[in-house]
Amino acid sequence: MNRLKELRKEYSITQNKIAHDLEMSQHGYSKLETEKNDMNTTFLKKVANYFNVSIDYILCLTENRKPYPKSKIYETSKNMNRLKEIREDNDLTQWVIIKLLGMSQSGYSQYESCINDIPVKILKTLALYYNVSVDYLLYLTDDRTVHQRKQKL
Repeated sequence: MNRLKELRKEYSITQNKIAHDLEMSQHGYSKLETEKNDMNTTFLKKVANYFNVSIDYILCLTENRKPYPKSKIYETSKNMNRLKEIREDNDLTQWVIIKLLGMSQSGYSQYESCINDIPVKILKTLALYYNVSVDYLLYLTDDRTVHQRKQKL
């Protein structure tokens, strides 16, 4: 579940307009809005900035629309994520995380190394597991505090 359609309608924007603004096809945007395709991290960052909301809000992890404070290092780390850093900060091995996610070590390792984009489902699972925002995992904020989570996910 995501809030793309809700946000677009709230601002009275057509799919053509937002697709143009985000430099993609209307058909491609439509598939993201209807969840026929999975959003990638680049798109999540763009659309959060476009609507001035947090990624957590777009992904229905919180009811708080307010974006988190901007990261001081984001501009120099656009292709980075905090998966390895936060895992090690919690004294966890990759083995613990791959068991949680039900995936292979090599697949997860590629997410930590930024070789492959992290699927939304995994981002949400890890944000909830570590009790941080998706925005934090993607270096959009340095604030580890999360907006109040929705009661039922």
